[in-house]
Amino acid sequence: MPKAAISSKAFLIEGGCNACGLQNTETFTIHFEDRRSEVLDNFDLPSLVQAIAQKNGWRETVIPIGISEEEIVLKKETDVIKPKYFGDQIIYQSENQRIQSKQKFDTNAELFEQVNSILEQLFKIEPYEIKIAVE
Repeated sequence: MPKAAISSKAFLIEGGCNACGLQNTETFTIHFEDRRSEVLDNFDLPSLVQAIAQKNGWRETVIPIGISEEEIVLKKETDVIKPKYFGDQIIYQSENQRIQSKQKFDTNAELFEQVNSILEQLFKIEPYEIKIAVE
């Protein structure tokens, strides 16, 4: 089973204006066994699925769907998976399968289990042992 660890760093940043004070922000990075790392957009299901899928050869691609309309999909060879966002839900749609899920979970274990379920069912990627890195 491939392994990955997620680390986080907290920063204080300036709000950007005179009235704005310092604000807390946190970044998350996923680290793989081959020493490659990728900064996650968020610590949620879509960010983890995308990072691991891209690590395994899937690429984000833009597909035109109409006049001046396009859709961002994940593609590997002839396989295409379309993520669609609806509030706090996400739907992953392939040619013959559809999975709907929450984006955020109450526990890390639930999040990692759902990430692996989507990776296995839709992307045909072996489940990852994902842990939070302790610094």
